[in-house]
Amino acid sequence: MALQSSGQITLGDVNAELDLSRTTSNTSLGSANIRDLFDVASGQISLAANGYGKANNTVLTISSNTNNYNIASATTGAGGDLNTNVLLTINSGVTVGSSSAGTAAMYTSTGWGNGVSISITNNGAIVGGSGANETGTGGAGGTGGPGGNKGNCGPTSGTSGNSGSSAPTGTGNTGGDAFEHSQSGSNLSVIFQTPGTRTAGAGGVYTAQGGGGGGGGGGHNVNNMGQYSAGGGGGGGARGAGGGAGGRGGQPYGDGGNMCPGPWTGSAGGSGGPTAGGAGGAGNPKRNGGPGGGGGSLGASGGGGSPRSTPGGSGGSSGSSYSNTGSSGLALAGNTAQIS
Repeated sequence: MALQSSGQITLGDVNAELDLSRTTSNTSLGSANIRDLFDVASGQISLAANGYGKANNTVLTISSNTNNYNIASATTGAGGDLNTNVLLTINSGVTVGSSSAGTAAMYTSTGWGNGVSISITNNGAIVGGSGANETGTGGAGGTGGPGGNKGNCGPTSGTSGNSGSSAPTGTGNTGGDAFEHSQSGSNLSVIFQTPGTRTAGAGGVYTAQGGGGGGGGGGHNVNNMGQYSAGGGGGGGARGAGGGAGGRGGQPYGDGGNMCPGPWTGSAGGSGGPTAGGAGGAGNPKRNGGPGGGGGSLGASGGGGSPRSTPGGSGGSSGSSYSNTGSSGLALAGNTAQIS
């Protein structure tokens, strides 16, 4: 713990501070371990003058949950120095965690003197932080199908929307480490007297959705007087940044004539946005042309165009989604050769 700061100091007290039996024969006050304890390099040592308050170990106890525990900072904060052995206890039921995967839950830090040891009794748990989950940009949205037309000006039925593109690939974030021995070389040893629970942080999940399918074009219509009206174009499917283009509206014959386009053209479908598909275009209301289907949102198929005298086009399918889980962190990381 530390030698007393007043009164008589005996060789038994010195032995106890050096983790020896109090009755161990130790008549040489010139031995290296005693000189290290009393901080006297040479010459005579006075038990009282040189020994008051000296400690062979810095004792640390973690009694409540905490994150990112820096053993070096805790040691100097308790009045010790980095040339002194450390006895560290994590109490039962206590979790030493991490606020982010980038920093270990518990770590030694650096600057330790040669021959120092950190002895850990872990009656609780040391748990690394989880990697952050991440959502990637969606695949490109499919374009909407054109609306139906009078035959000489294009397809008589609404055309199917195009499929969305597959999601782009990515890698999930790596989980955090539980315990890290940060000091290089062999001058610092870490001994787990009681390992307890040491759990690496789980990897984060990367997910991305396929682009939305384009909407189908609406069917064109003809009334009992032989007058034609075109269907609306399908809406474009959604994607991460800018959706698929809407399909154009159908273009029919003009009433009583043979020119193209006629006066009752269907509306084009709207372009898809980052997450939502574009709206289907309206069929021309003069002759009740079918509206186009809406574009699909991310990961969703487009809507079918409405039939009239001719069928509406079917909605395009969504692109395939993608998911990847990052690697877990490490239970013991860093200079693991010096951990036992």
